[in-house]
Amino acid sequence: MQRCLIERERRSNMNNLYSKLFSLLPPQPTKMSILGNLELATVHIKELQRQVEELKRRKMQLEEESQALNRAKSETITPVLNIIESHSVMQVNLVIGSDMKFILGEVISIIEEEGAEVAGATYNHAGKVNRNILSIHCETACSNIGFKSSKVLERLKTLIKE
Repeated sequence: MQRCLIERERRSNMNNLYSKLFSLLPPQPTKMSILGNLELATVHIKELQRQVEELKRRKMQLEEESQALNRAKSETITPVLNIIESHSVMQVNLVIGSDMKFILGEVISIIEEEGAEVAGATYNHAGKVNRNILSIHCETACSNIGFKSSKVLERLKTLIKE
């Protein structure tokens, strides 16, 4: 008699544990046997483990991308632009980060559109400090009364901000 009670208690505990386990599984359209539900639980747990690993991998990837983006932001160089004008000679100096996306031709076009003639240009890349250094030497004709270096300066500032 004692054995029967112990066995009944054991089966009752097992059924309670099965019920708890099966309640954690996605709903099934048909009633399944205990073995079928245990197989389903095994498959479901393995899928959840795979998803956890995939999410961990994705989280690490996003953290690395975020760190790289933060490093790039902290390394971004504020452009420096100055114009030196003396009589009919003008020198445009521009220091920018190598991440800037405009080209030398755009700068020269602005200078020429404003009435100066480009006499020479130098372009250097300082790789260790992530900078491009641009120096353009221009001449303005003495008869070119309409030329204003302030207009060139404003247009170049607009170009840098884009």
